[in-house]
Amino acid sequence: MIKKWFSLFGLIIVFSLSGIAQDSSSVLLTVGDEKVDAEEFWSIYKKNSNINLQGEKTSLKEYLELYINFKLKVKEAKDAKMDTATPFLKELEGYRQQLAKPYLVIEEVNDETVRQLYDRMLINVRASHILFRLAENASPADTLAVFQKAFQTRQAILDGTYSFADAAVKFSEDPSARDTNMGNGRPMRKGNQGDLGYFGVFDMVFPFEEAVFNLQKGEISMPVRTRFGYHLIFLTDKIPAIGQVRAAHIFIKNSSSSEADSAKMWIDTLYAQIQNGKTFEEIVRQHSDDKGSSKKGGELPWFGANRMVPEFIAAISKMKVGDISAPVKTSFGWHIIKFLDQKPVEDFEKVKEEIKEKLKRDVRSHKGELAKIAQIKNEEHFLEFPENLHEAFSAVNANFYSSKFVIESLSNYTKPIFSIHDREYSQYDFLMHLDKQKESVMPDNFPVFLEKRYQEYVNQNCLNYEEEHLEEKYSEFRLIMNEYREGILLFDLMDKKVWSAASKDTLGLEQFFAKNQNKYKWKKRAQLSVFHLNDKSYSDSVQDLLFLGKTDEEILNEFSGDSLNPVRLENITIEKGDKPEYDAFKWKKSAFYSLMDENGEVEAIIAFRDILKPTLKKLSETRGMAIANYQTHLEKEWIAELKKRYQVKVDKHVLRTLKERDKE
Repeated sequence: MIKKWFSLFGLIIVFSLSGIAQDSSSVLLTVGDEKVDAEEFWSIYKKNSNINLQGEKTSLKEYLELYINFKLKVKEAKDAKMDTATPFLKELEGYRQQLAKPYLVIEEVNDETVRQLYDRMLINVRASHILFRLAENASPADTLAVFQKAFQTRQAILDGTYSFADAAVKFSEDPSARDTNMGNGRPMRKGNQGDLGYFGVFDMVFPFEEAVFNLQKGEISMPVRTRFGYHLIFLTDKIPAIGQVRAAHIFIKNSSSSEADSAKMWIDTLYAQIQNGKTFEEIVRQHSDDKGSSKKGGELPWFGANRMVPEFIAAISKMKVGDISAPVKTSFGWHIIKFLDQKPVEDFEKVKEEIKEKLKRDVRSHKGELAKIAQIKNEEHFLEFPENLHEAFSAVNANFYSSKFVIESLSNYTKPIFSIHDREYSQYDFLMHLDKQKESVMPDNFPVFLEKRYQEYVNQNCLNYEEEHLEEKYSEFRLIMNEYREGILLFDLMDKKVWSAASKDTLGLEQFFAKNQNKYKWKKRAQLSVFHLNDKSYSDSVQDLLFLGKTDEEILNEFSGDSLNPVRLENITIEKGDKPEYDAFKWKKSAFYSLMDENGEVEAIIAFRDILKPTLKKLSETRGMAIANYQTHLEKEWIAELKKRYQVKVDKHVLRTLKERDKE
């Protein structure tokens, strides 16, 4: 994140440009031997001319004077070679990397993705799947074999040979599809037959999500590839998103098939009691088998669609807050559900930033980047040389991963494998890249791995090429980088010449203060004793003691025996105008007054202990202001000296043109 820094005249640089001069070749002014074109000045003026501490627009003439002073300082910094110092270059590069990011993606693509994700947030889907496992780097032959198996299974389902659930039990390599023997005499854990229940956006890996949200209810997908393998996906339901829900339930379990009928009869009996007037909460406490929630009226923690069994979600989706459902059967038993509260999906503008944050951790975050890479390839006439690439691939074998391997042994591989505009990237460039990234052993399915690394190498170099040429392609980027460059230089030089100088130059500060001491005066002041009343009933007692001329110590001693500390003393010295509520009192030594709160009750007693006449301030009493004024003084002297050293010329014709444009 770009940190705060000193920019032109203490103003914050805003990353936007407007009204750039049409004739970028016209020179507005020269400072010494440096030319400043109208484009540069105009862009900065239009951004910053409305920023004024008095809330007034700075005129073009006034701003030009400020800008000339700025350029004089920058000129001195450059002449001192401050722009070649390693710390400066490192800091500037950090800013450049941040500023370049928006230029290395097509933001419209990412914006469309964010909007699409929000639209999906408004829907919950229920789907089943059949998984056919396949390694990420699987060979083409293995990939084809698994794809054909998935395709044939899909065809068998469509032909009616199997239901989707039966096919999931028979073929799926997701073990949750089948019943599981829990051992130790425990009952079998029933499989889900491929049913994944309800879920929403970001709950599944991207290719799976993309496929399921594009299916129609009752439709079976073609085989979908994810990092786990191939999936057949069956969309069983699509409902408006429930958001976050708070509900309570009465739960009756049936642990065996023999208990199922009795559990159904019992839940129906309890539901009839509710219909006849018995409260939901009373039945929960007396009869629910969920002992954890029964003590809280059956209330469950807040949940979303993917956190509850699908039958529960299906029932909730048809209810309104306050409704009580008819008995609902799930894999655990029977439930009567009471819908307590709901947090629906918020408006787009409220969740947009949250979606963007989630998107950063999702493969879709690269959509805008990939679109930009495609644009770069088109604009920069990207070319590939497949034969040369395959020749380079053939050089990467088991020996490449040997501890004795030396990359220089492949330096004769000099043919180009691709080019971007006029720059060629050789076989050896790519091989060195591979060598730097390689692990100790050769990866499985190496040809697939190698192709992925090559594509990554191409993509990164396309972005690198674009970043290197941003100043040439985008005038706004060139201008903003120049602002940052000169802003950092100015910050370093101002610190050296003015800010730190004023703070460290003790003798110079004292001499400046002595010459200008009449500018640092105290107004009329009052030394006050403020008795804050923690107990308002003590107001009369404090005033009586003040009337008798008691000191602060004597007054506090009167109340020291009270452990509740009814009166708190604050001694302050104020200047006329500091506190408007005190200015309303007559400033007179020994006078005291009641300070009222907004309810008209006494909250404090104000005692004027002494009145101090206007006097000159000591340096120690106004050091901060004196240093600030001394800094201004040093800066004025410095600018005067710079104007003697560097000749400044303004092209009046160009300036007149800008003035006319400023009136538009």
